[in-house]
Amino acid sequence: MNLNAVLPTLEKIAAFYDALKYGHEGVEGYRKSTDLAKFLPCACRLWDSGVLDPEKTVFLDLGCADGRVNLLMSYFVRLSVGVEIDPEILGEYGPRRRDLLEELHREKLVKSAGNVHLFSGDSLHPGTYERIHRSLGIRFRDVDLFYTYITLHDLFAQKIVSEAKPGARYLVYGFHKVLPRYEGLDVVDPDVGGGGIAALYQVRR
Repeated sequence: MNLNAVLPTLEKIAAFYDALKYGHEGVEGYRKSTDLAKFLPCACRLWDSGVLDPEKTVFLDLGCADGRVNLLMSYFVRLSVGVEIDPEILGEYGPRRRDLLEELHREKLVKSAGNVHLFSGDSLHPGTYERIHRSLGIRFRDVDLFYTYITLHDLFAQKIVSEAKPGARYLVYGFHKVLPRYEGLDVVDPDVGGGGIAALYQVRR
């Protein structure tokens, strides 16, 4: 992938979804949405450092909501997989993706590779990953990069340490000054993308 060539598309995706944010800076409610304008520099940093490879990387968003992070990451990875426990929220993915694709087509921007796969389920339940394996042929241990907005980050960290492969990485978004530590995970980059919002960890080898 030529990052410079696809950057206008990625910026358009970020602007599209950031107009539909939830949480402190968006629509009132219990939901919080990743700010893609802040997340995009994180993805670019991971690309530049070789963490992301469109021929190899399997990415898993452990609480994907409407799939916005998955869609953005689909340009950087081989498989962009998401799990969402609320089927109503997950149901927003299709209509929003259609609206986005219309805008990308109208502005002659780059359509994603169609490698996004979203599943309704509990990210902590083994049955969810059995369904993913039946559908995609990948297991939890095949994931190269895990992602979460900070909700449930500590429980996800425990699962990753217990079940992910050595060297698997864990990107956690939503920090403000205090950087958590997890037993069995090493800090690789405490400020991915320089925005003071995300940190990258790695399962200890």
